[in-house]
Amino acid sequence: MRYIDTILYDLDGTIVDSNELILSSFRHTFDTHFPKLPLSRSDLLIMMGPPLRETFARFTNDSKLISTMVDTYLNYYKTNEFSVISLFKGMKEAIQTFHQKGYKQAIITTKFTASAQPSIQHFGLNPFLDMMISLDDVSAPKPHPEGILLAMEKLSSLGAVMVGDNATDIEAGKNAHIPTVGVRYSLKYDELVLANPDVWIEDGFELIQYINKLNKEE
Repeated sequence: MRYIDTILYDLDGTIVDSNELILSSFRHTFDTHFPKLPLSRSDLLIMMGPPLRETFARFTNDSKLISTMVDTYLNYYKTNEFSVISLFKGMKEAIQTFHQKGYKQAIITTKFTASAQPSIQHFGLNPFLDMMISLDDVSAPKPHPEGILLAMEKLSSLGAVMVGDNATDIEAGKNAHIPTVGVRYSLKYDELVLANPDVWIEDGFELIQYINKLNKEE
């Protein structure tokens, strides 16, 4: 009997390498709405992970402006998405392998479904994934475990593992009391170290090895 039957993934920065596009989308948004605000690359990196409204609310309490900033960000992201993004090494192969072996798989993202689906479709991942839990589906995003617990319930999961590039991914997994996997290619590596994932991987091929080891499979 498998110890783990479900693999849960963050999307951006874990499966899809959209890091530079996310940073440039933030840069464009602040250049548009707060052109005199000095923001370093480090400042922008801090913004990666939380929902957009939560991030922009740190700079203004004007709800209309926050909504406009979200629109500016999303429009820039969508315009440039498919000319910039790529998949991280071995991640599609891992997702395909787990699907072939009968594992359940889901994405837990702080994006809304409409924003997350295009890249999933673009890279042909939909046939291998059982579901996605997005910001539309939860009242409390990561690091709250709601999304993870909801996915496990809907998938009738007996045991899951959470894979992510952000401290909030790891914290959500720990809050759900499941094993956590950190990706060494994270742009927020130092924060990820502090979150202390149970295991580290360099790529999707190492994820396959880790899950095989957990379940004592070849």
